[in-house]
Amino acid sequence: MTISAIILAAGEARSPVIRQAIEHTRDQQFPASSLQGLRNARFYLTRGAASRLTARRLEDFTKRSKTPEPVLDEIAIDASTELRRPLRALSEADIRSHPFGDELSKTKNVHLPEMGARAHERIVAKIERGLAPTTNTTFLHTEPHHDDVMLGYLSYIYHLVRDPTNGHHFANLTSGFTSVSNAYLLSILRKAELQLGLPGFHSLFSSNYFDPGNASRRMEDVYLFLDGSAERSPEKKDEAESRRLVRNIVDVYRLSNLEAIRSKAKELEIYLTKQYPGAKDPADVQTLKGMLREWEVELLWAYFGIEAKDVHPLRLGFYRGDIFSEEPEIRRDVIPILELLKKIKPDVVSVAFDPEGSGPDTHYKALQAVAEALKMYEKEREGVPVRVWGYRNVWYRFKPSEVNIMVPVSLNTLSLLHAAFMNCFGSQSSASFPSYEHDGPFSELAQKIQVEQYAMIKTCLGDDFFLKNKHPRLRAARGMIFLKEMALPEFYDRVRELRKVTEEEG
Repeated sequence: MTISAIILAAGEARSPVIRQAIEHTRDQQFPASSLQGLRNARFYLTRGAASRLTARRLEDFTKRSKTPEPVLDEIAIDASTELRRPLRALSEADIRSHPFGDELSKTKNVHLPEMGARAHERIVAKIERGLAPTTNTTFLHTEPHHDDVMLGYLSYIYHLVRDPTNGHHFANLTSGFTSVSNAYLLSILRKAELQLGLPGFHSLFSSNYFDPGNASRRMEDVYLFLDGSAERSPEKKDEAESRRLVRNIVDVYRLSNLEAIRSKAKELEIYLTKQYPGAKDPADVQTLKGMLREWEVELLWAYFGIEAKDVHPLRLGFYRGDIFSEEPEIRRDVIPILELLKKIKPDVVSVAFDPEGSGPDTHYKALQAVAEALKMYEKEREGVPVRVWGYRNVWYRFKPSEVNIMVPVSLNTLSLLHAAFMNCFGSQSSASFPSYEHDGPFSELAQKIQVEQYAMIKTCLGDDFFLKNKHPRLRAARGMIFLKEMALPEFYDRVRELRKVTEEEG
């Protein structure tokens, strides 16, 4: 037998392009769908890559002896969004119109007419959890990259920080230097070179302003930048950025006079102008780029009154700037997280909860490191009631049936997300590694996702649930954040499952 065509789908595990090429009718929008007309054409997929194909999922579904609630909810929600009909209005025929719903009617002991109403009740309970006040809680927000938390659930933090009994710490697990372009570092360096010639910098230097160990002076850099933002003063913002870069150069190269700093700045400028984009930088330049990301995240959390001492740059060693990151190691990557857990003693730890192979390689490996650290922490402090919040942002999405916290997002906080991102994350205003879904800053994609999630829930619950609700935050909602809260045993189980999602099995 001659095989006319072979497609190997091993990249983006759940790519809609792959799914559409196989399941969609032949269409010019999906060039690979033309293979459907070729004799003996084949798509070779891993089990993970095939996990969103309807026929594959249906076959797995029929093998279940019992259907858990999240799966029942998923079927009802799919029927609701496809038919554009609220959950409570779904009939038995509507449920049967879903391939899995029809299978339920044949083989499962499920009362179909009640599925929509029960899914409605569970969604409302999830929203009520997202609205409930949180007090006397210490949070450790972990993120593989410096903008992951803000892109995932900044609007929830906006409410959590309002209660002064809550404490917030942010752990940046990697230095993130690969997302800082040579051009961006060069632009900041040139601003600093101009500032170095001004009398004000001379007096700052003589007063030990740039001493890397002076935490209060570090915060002065941050406050100067935010003052410049409030006053719409590019000059103040440029001065603040220059101060921080000079401070970082002093720290990295252990320089003690302005002439040496000027010389090093010129040396760096020559290097950056000659280096081609994407080339691996030497360790010192990697460190400088990573420190720029750390500066950006200090700016962000200062919006909420959080000081730099509560922002912890861990710079885990598995992140080296190679195409594929190394596997996390206990001493190098897990122990630093464990030490931070012991110091902070958090009630809630948040993690980027992306499956292996679904986005940046760093996300899943950071998740592994956090999970191992929590296991060690739990052994040392037996019975510690730590809860884990799994979040996702621009690389992968939760289904409504997978989560147990839904947080309504207003236009105000959607605007804050984009404004803060563009103001604080200068290195990311034009992403080096954009998403296939959106050609623009990640903040716009995060907004888009949260708006789409709200639209889905609005369809499921009906317009009046939001527009005529007694709660002002629900009337104001135009976006929705999905979070998965877990006790530690469930979290460990889920981490193992996330690895299985993309395993290459038979």
